[in-house]
Amino acid sequence: MGGNNPLTYWRWGAMVELREVETFLEVSHELHFGRAAVRLGVSQGRVSQTIRGLERQVGGRLFERTSRRVRLTGLGRLFQARVQRGYGELVEALRECRASAREGDERIRVAYQATVGGPWLSRVASAFTADRPGCEVVFNSFVSFLPQRDARVPALLENLGADLGLVWSPGGDGTAVRDPEVTVGPVLGEEARGVLVPKGHPLARSRAVGLEDLRDYELLRLPDAVDSGLRDQWTPRFTHAGNELRHTSADLCQLTGREDVPYDDVLSLVALGRGLHLTIATLLDRLPFSDLTVVPVHDLPPAVVVPVWLNSRETPTTREFARVSEAVMAGAWSSTS
Repeated sequence: MGGNNPLTYWRWGAMVELREVETFLEVSHELHFGRAAVRLGVSQGRVSQTIRGLERQVGGRLFERTSRRVRLTGLGRLFQARVQRGYGELVEALRECRASAREGDERIRVAYQATVGGPWLSRVASAFTADRPGCEVVFNSFVSFLPQRDARVPALLENLGADLGLVWSPGGDGTAVRDPEVTVGPVLGEEARGVLVPKGHPLARSRAVGLEDLRDYELLRLPDAVDSGLRDQWTPRFTHAGNELRHTSADLCQLTGREDVPYDDVLSLVALGRGLHLTIATLLDRLPFSDLTVVPVHDLPPAVVVPVWLNSRETPTTREFARVSEAVMAGAWSSTS
């Protein structure tokens, strides 16, 4: 490393910044500028501009770009091989130093989805502070269904400034929210799945439905910013028999005209008949809405609550909070009690 810029990462005839290397590695992984932009939480134009600047510094083209595909050039493959290891070592060094610096912190900030919250949080906090009396627990709820353009868990934690998050993971385990940058902790509780419908809807009188019963109705489509695996777990594209489910042509961001979609806007869309919404069966216990009802969906696995935290910010405190949460909630989960 060299120079006075703390972001300076590499010298190859010129200074290269960490963000440039990160952008290059993301594009080389995705081989798609748009998807790389979503994962990085920046515009596609910013990604293209960064890559062009990096190519000028390296002295040649790193990618071959056509209207149909993106692929690494020979120089790009060489650059990837040389910087990948160094980048990984730098990220690990930052993680270790941050963890060391934070071990003495006397506060842990925990962000949680509004539909996750409840009195159980205070029970966890009491047990945790009993074990670590010098550490304060600060809870921050977030009320948006989609808090920002990049709906991945790492971006969520970064934007909320959280040490740890408590989030829903559909599919019956924590697999749906896995990410290379994130540690997913133990399952703390689970809720059955349901479909949110207006009270006057034909399905509203049903005691329970299956995915096949939803084939004649449009489901609100989640935006592309949501990871495809997570999106398909929340709102499947097909029934178990292989029949296609209908989704709205416009996604939630387009329907609401905003990138951070509040839960209340999702409820209003359903009430207005714009589409049905697959959710948790206890949604209206947390967010009452008199014109709506949730009908249980019997052939979807439950959604579970899991703690998540950035690998780069892992400390003994985050690990201990996850451990205490699991011990307190073992067999005692209720999102509303």
